[in-house]
Amino acid sequence: MKKTGILLVSLLVILGMALGGCAKQDPDVPAGMQLASSEDADYLFYVPQGWRVDKSSLYTAAYFSSGDATSISVTAFGMNMTDDSVSSWWESYKEQFAEIYDTMEVTAEEETELDGMDGMKYTFDATLNEKEYQYIIAAVLRENYIYYITYTSTPEYYEDHLEELDLVLEHFAFK
Repeated sequence: MKKTGILLVSLLVILGMALGGCAKQDPDVPAGMQLASSEDADYLFYVPQGWRVDKSSLYTAAYFSSGDATSISVTAFGMNMTDDSVSSWWESYKEQFAEIYDTMEVTAEEETELDGMDGMKYTFDATLNEKEYQYIIAAVLRENYIYYITYTSTPEYYEDHLEELDLVLEHFAFK
């Protein structure tokens, strides 16, 4: 009798742990995604489930895997007093990139939206120490802050995650 009771209690504990491990997803988190931004951020940054989230730096980032270092990050900082638009910010930011990389070539510039706000999307290729990278930066100006989402990849993985980037951009929101 004691063995049956212990077995029953053990099964209930295991069942409870199993059900507890199946935590309900927050209804505001888009299906198939996870929240990557911290509670302190004034934005909501969602990335696909399975991506590795890194909140240890000054910006929020997520990486696909150790073998495929494709990343998506969000950065926000105050605009220079001379920058009054995303385009003027981009011109100075682009100059900084050009100083860091061996080569840099902007391949596309187009209008975009983040959380209903008008912005710009910049696509460019860069080389550093003979290693090629491809980038997409989507940026908006909000309350004297520039918010930009950066997609970084190497040419072999660049196309593999563009649909995931589209989901990230679609679900990005300000609090």
